[in-house]
Amino acid sequence: MNIFVVRLNPDTRDTLPYTEYPVTRKEIIDAKPMNGFFEAVNFKSEKGVIRGYLPPKHLTSMRDGKLFALITITAKTATRGGDMIMGIQAGCKYIGETPRVGANNIRKLGLTWHYTCPESLSLLLEKPIRSARDIILEDNDRWVRGPTFKLNKIAAGRVLEKIESSFEAEENRKKYKNIVDSINNRNIAIAKDLEVKSSFEDEVKDALSSDLSNVIGNKTPFQKEIQSFQYVRDPRVVAYVLKHSKGICQDCKKEGPFISKMTGLPYLEVHHKKMLKDGGEDTIANAIALCPNCHRKRHYS
Repeated sequence: MNIFVVRLNPDTRDTLPYTEYPVTRKEIIDAKPMNGFFEAVNFKSEKGVIRGYLPPKHLTSMRDGKLFALITITAKTATRGGDMIMGIQAGCKYIGETPRVGANNIRKLGLTWHYTCPESLSLLLEKPIRSARDIILEDNDRWVRGPTFKLNKIAAGRVLEKIESSFEAEENRKKYKNIVDSINNRNIAIAKDLEVKSSFEDEVKDALSSDLSNVIGNKTPFQKEIQSFQYVRDPRVVAYVLKHSKGICQDCKKEGPFISKMTGLPYLEVHHKKMLKDGGEDTIANAIALCPNCHRKRHYS
């Protein structure tokens, strides 16, 4: 998997970085550099999926359809918080410039995104690493004009080793190992037939507040290729939880609504009490059997 570096302007707000969208376009234009704009979207998880932004004139080799890894650094010329390695992502897939939907301020700003990656392979560093440019260009590589840079194998190994040494939390070390395994084409699970739902759900949310008096729809809906990500789960955990539930939902205490053709048991769904995207374990201690209604209630109520 190729590793690219993207140079962005740092988020200099007082809140935790990369967690909120900016409020108005004027704040972006007036800031020098444009603090708090791009990074606000590049590490923001949307129901387990990251939709990241790439600046204009990024390398065309990032658009070849192959998965890539991305290391984010801040611009050396930034007035504050510059020249730092901020985070790393793997399993990134270039989609093309796509408008963002959601809250009114997001639409007004005209925010876009270009690539997706799973939240499980996206990691913001505990402590930013200083002197990013020197670390990346140690071998006298030249960073030609543009916001992105492709690492050679020697530089990639050096940068990955530097990032690995920065972690203190065991949870982040484990997550980083998964990222490196994915970069080395180990243990990466990609499901091409699973749609990323959060973008469409945001559009539905917007539509609820719009004029629905003349809805026609589309008599000939077109298809588009969707690539998403799923966790590798142990089927024995699901089997154990379903078998030991004895067909009874652990929330409403009622029997599953029908008999499943697949299992021959009352239909229940296995839910992780702490979701996998939030660091939950795929273990029987973290899993319960729920009826479809209670399962949706856990996720959406």
